[in-house]
Amino acid sequence: MSQKAPARSQGVRRLTFEEQAPACEIFINQRIYHLDEVCKNKRVVDIGCGYGANKKLVESVGGTWVGVEPFEGGAHTVVGKAEALPFENESFDVAIMDSVLEHVEDAGKAFQEVARILVKGGKFVGYAAFMECFHEISYNHLSFRALEYYAQVNGMKLMRIGGGRAFGIDYHLQVIFYPLPTKLLRKVVAWKIRNTFRLKSKLMYLVFRYRQKQTRARAKEMSKLYFQVECLRQSNGFQFVIEKMN
Repeated sequence: MSQKAPARSQGVRRLTFEEQAPACEIFINQRIYHLDEVCKNKRVVDIGCGYGANKKLVESVGGTWVGVEPFEGGAHTVVGKAEALPFENESFDVAIMDSVLEHVEDAGKAFQEVARILVKGGKFVGYAAFMECFHEISYNHLSFRALEYYAQVNGMKLMRIGGGRAFGIDYHLQVIFYPLPTKLLRKVVAWKIRNTFRLKSKLMYLVFRYRQKQTRARAKEMSKLYFQVECLRQSNGFQFVIEKMN
């Protein structure tokens, strides 16, 4: 007698929360870096810098700022693509790509180029879209595991990931109801989503503790990880801190 086939969404195995989570520090609804601290007295390249909003801040803390855009953007920018940066190897201490990776045609090549121009121990920071609508011309909406993978294969390591401040649900509601003012509504919806996951994590504690017979400390650790992973899986996008290891 043939066995019943698993549901398509189940795949061929059941993943644990540890397998789903990135191997780094996870922050939910928190800022994971301050740009003035990261860039203090550093050589900084701001890839996809737009009108150069970060220039004044970087220079105010003793940093050297270079902006890059793929088209003529003014005297403050160098013309170049993220996949072919016009700089020598190990030219910078910090690379910024803030809401840029989704607009890069070849995200893997962009990671390779960032790794090439950073010194050992250099920082790659920014924000990457995940559950956002197509906007402007967007190509890649990267998951937290994709950020981790692209870093790893290019000799870098994802050190911190931040999500859970906003989610795909509230983002898409804002898009649907535009041009109505939905800023407050979006914050309320995001707050309710976080609280729902927080409540579910408390229920999962009971599952880990009494159904799976985990120790109290282990059940607490796993329920926290459940909350973090669920928030990441639904997040609008991610702040990230990546470090070049070699």
